[in-house]
Amino acid sequence: MFESNDTFVEEAVKVIETAQDKTKKTAASIITLLLLVSLVTYSRGFLTIIMAILLIAMAIYTIILYSNKNIEYEYDYTNGSLEIAKIINNEKRKKVVTIESSEVKMVAATDTNESLKYDHVQLKTYDCSAHDSEQKDYILVAHSEAKGNDFKVIFTPSDKLLKAMAKYNKHDIYI
Repeated sequence: MFESNDTFVEEAVKVIETAQDKTKKTAASIITLLLLVSLVTYSRGFLTIIMAILLIAMAIYTIILYSNKNIEYEYDYTNGSLEIAKIINNEKRKKVVTIESSEVKMVAATDTNESLKYDHVQLKTYDCSAHDSEQKDYILVAHSEAKGNDFKVIFTPSDKLLKAMAKYNKHDIYI
């Protein structure tokens, strides 16, 4: 039999809607409704055109907020390469970031001593976490030669994914 030392872990995490997301949806709906009512009752002349444009823009924004309700992040880890993709409504898949094991500086649980070192550092941040208080979030800090700077990724990996990552970065993964 053929034996392989390849490492492959694939998992998906469903994003839970936060209170901030709910507030945005509610506010957008209320503003759209108020614009509609004021357009019908109070507008005259040039003001009608401005309010109509604002109403159309807010209606489109509200529709986008409500249509992006089912979001998942997919973590694919293959032989030291982590690819994170965002899946919207089980239809649209968008690659967020790809990180090679040589680029990883540190992976640690949030609110640990290792992760707090990067808490106040201004880095480009990719939030790919589940926003679930029952699951533990981790911070991955990496350096990309292509981008020329450091960045961090907040994600919610399983123990299996963390162990696979530790196989390639023994000293940089704090489980």
